[in-house]
Amino acid sequence: MNLRATTLLIVLILCSLPSFSQDPKNDGDFNYTHIVGMLDSNLGGSSSLLFYNNELWTSNDHGLLRLFSLDTLSGKTKDSLQCGLKFKDMEEVTQDDEYFYFGDFGNNGSRLREDLRIYRVSKGLINQGVCQVDTIFFTYYGYDPSGEGSRGIPTTDFDCESMVAIGDSIYLFSKQWSSLQTVCYSLPKEPGTYVAMPLFRLNVNGLVTGACYYSSPSPTEKKRCVLALCGYSMLVQPFIYLVYDFYDTDFTHGKYEKVIYSSDLGWQTEAIATIDGMHFWVTNENFSRMGVSNSAHLLSIDLSRYLQNYLDHRGGRNSIEEGELLWPTLAPNPTDGMLELFPSNNEDMAKMKVEVWDSQGHPLTDVVKGTCIDLRNHAEGVYIVRMTTPKGGVATRKILRVAKGR
Repeated sequence: MNLRATTLLIVLILCSLPSFSQDPKNDGDFNYTHIVGMLDSNLGGSSSLLFYNNELWTSNDHGLLRLFSLDTLSGKTKDSLQCGLKFKDMEEVTQDDEYFYFGDFGNNGSRLREDLRIYRVSKGLINQGVCQVDTIFFTYYGYDPSGEGSRGIPTTDFDCESMVAIGDSIYLFSKQWSSLQTVCYSLPKEPGTYVAMPLFRLNVNGLVTGACYYSSPSPTEKKRCVLALCGYSMLVQPFIYLVYDFYDTDFTHGKYEKVIYSSDLGWQTEAIATIDGMHFWVTNENFSRMGVSNSAHLLSIDLSRYLQNYLDHRGGRNSIEEGELLWPTLAPNPTDGMLELFPSNNEDMAKMKVEVWDSQGHPLTDVVKGTCIDLRNHAEGVYIVRMTTPKGGVATRKILRVAKGR
């Protein structure tokens, strides 16, 4: 297949993804936004933010890794952790219970990168001054790094500055310089080499630069989930794009709000974090263009006006009986070759499209047989099951194929 035909195929695949959009909220009242303070000079290009160990942390985005804790009342640096890990262009950090994940995948330079990667660092060891690193290597489905990168204003739609780690997967949200949308990709969060698979698009009408995910901790009630993406417009006006009222990672069945939280331009928002799903911290980096100049700051943003009723169980869908989608479970997983999809009590498997891909993004044919998946003729390794509902909902699940008897 020649380059033109390949490019057309990629465009058709991405355009066929389910897409979702929401008009921005902008009532002229920005009292819910507070400038906490300026960041220290060594954090002028900070692109990451997370809440860990009861503190707010950020890091540098080039050179040797250092994590800095920030005073949430002033934005000043309180403490730091050092690691010998070296970045090329680190644009995001996320976490789960055991690990930090550092996204060295900034991709808006003069040449498109062939070394996209995510570093996994043990939390327990880094607190002891030990930097134990594993690497997740990846590329995007349909990615052609031989193409030209940016010359002046970036044009690639395969840049990324945002990710969250949920369950067994990492979800990437692309920064699309041409389309001003974002595509959500997924890949396993274990070390290895993978092709990130596209799931859906969000019509954010801007450049997405950071992400955070919140899930309510209640063990007895239905969890309330919020995904927040930060970014800015081509005029560098900042926004937060909210996805909420969904189950697990079924972002496509959520509600959507785009909140423009400042009337000023030149606030190049780069990172976002939350502790409760309603109150957020964001950082912007140093900006000096178009006659506008802003230093790097830490901001706090109270979005309880949009989310409190939902998170306090006074709004949104409250139970499975109200039509909440539950995806089928897959078992046994790990599997020695045969596994089954067990549908939930409200899911019609006959109407669901089920696809299986290997870790390199190759679709496997004739392995889905009714509610069974047969991998007995395929090698050990990681496989991805992609499920699509007739209404456009998409979810992925990881399968580990192991040798029989292991």
